[in-house]
Amino acid sequence: MRFLVLVLLVGLLSVSGYSQFVLQKEVNGVEFYTKWSHEKWWSKKSAKVLLVKVKNTNELAVKYTMGVEFMSYLKMVEESKEEDYCLSQFATAKPRKNGLVFKPAGSDFDSFELTGLEVEKQLVYECKEIAVGKK
Repeated sequence: MRFLVLVLLVGLLSVSGYSQFVLQKEVNGVEFYTKWSHEKWWSKKSAKVLLVKVKNTNELAVKYTMGVEFMSYLKMVEESKEEDYCLSQFATAKPRKNGLVFKPAGSDFDSFELTGLEVEKQLVYECKEIAVGKK
């Protein structure tokens, strides 16, 4: 009986409101995934933030440049600074751990776009000059 309750509870939790990352773009073997979340994941009343997960499918480390534009009715209303990041071969940069969380200042936006996406393959020792995930 306990097993049945546990299975039902796990099934309900996995279906209810858990949003998945969505692949936005792929550039030179680097995949960029996004999803909306709350700044404080435990509080539904906290501000919305955009989480970006980056996955390197290359056999070499990569240096990539990325920024985010928030738009309203196809007009840019806010943009983040484009930053350089570094990612080891076959590694994944997780949003909260690697500083890939973007919070718009206002709430007057309806869409976003990843901007300035450039990917360069690097040797591992060249890549270590920039911290994994964040400059």
